[in-house]
Formats: sequence, C-alpha cells, structure tokens
Amino acid sequence: MIVGAQNAPIQSGMGNEDTGAPKLGLGEPLPGEKLIDKLKLDGKTQAPEARLLLMDASREAGPVGQKMLELRQRLINLELQKKPEEITPVVEAYAAAAAEMAAIEARVFAKIYATLKPNQQANAPQAFAIMSGMFQPSPPRGGGGRGAQRGGGQ
Repeated sequence: MIVGAQNAPIQSGMGNEDTGAPKLGLGEPLPGEKLIDKLKLDGKTQAPEARLLLMDASREAGPVGQKMLELRQRLINLELQKKPEEITPVVEAYAAAAAEMAAIEARVFAKIYATLKPNQQANAPQAFAIMSGMFQPSPPRGGGGRGAQRGGGQ
C-alpha cells in the first residue's frame, strides 16, 4: 500500500479551505478566536488586526503544511517499502519544513504581541501555545483516527 497526499484536501479553521489550518467542529471556537480571547484583545482595534495577520500567515503556511504532510506520507511509504537508506533525506526535508512552519508561527505571534498592552502580555505564553500547529493541515478524514487503515492507494 502506498499512501498519497497529492489529492488530500487541505481544510482550514479560518474558513478559507486552501490554507492548511485544521478544520474544527461547529461548536468549537477557531484557534485564532481562542488566541484572541486568551489575549483579551480589543474587539474594535486589536482583534481585527490579529485576524488579518492570522489569515496572511495561514496563506503563507498552506504550502509548507502541505509539504510536511507529503513528506510524512513519503516516510510512511519508505518504511512500508523497507527502504531505510532513503529515509534520512526525507527526515531532513521534513525538519526543514517544520522549522519554516515554526518561523511563520513565531513571526505572526511577534506581530500580534507588538500590539499588546502591558496588561495583556501576561497571557502571551498560553496564547502562543494555542498557535502551535495552528496552520498545519489536517490529515484526510474518512478512515477514523490515528492508525486507522485506509483503502486505496497506488
């Protein structure tokens, strides 16, 4: 079985389905809204700016997240094909993509942090934790949770 990512849909928590952020259930607030709530951003000035920053970062992170998903699936395929000699360069490529994703998260958070008032800064560490993985693509749905067998493939 070969696992493929080429046609895997990217779902977003920001409402823009091509961004790569995870899609959430209807009753659960989006990660960006959780971040805004945690920082207690002003709804008229700070929150709209933060939403724009998050949307821009989501667009930037989409291709990086897709690359990470494809590299993870390549790693699985190499393991299934018993080709350990080909794993190291894929792991290195994944590490580079993960570092790029972390840099995007840090960059957007720094921009949001710059808008905070001193009394809002106390919640910054917990708010940054919310950002971790915010822009990562969700695995395709349909086979259950982690470890579920999926049919098809090449």
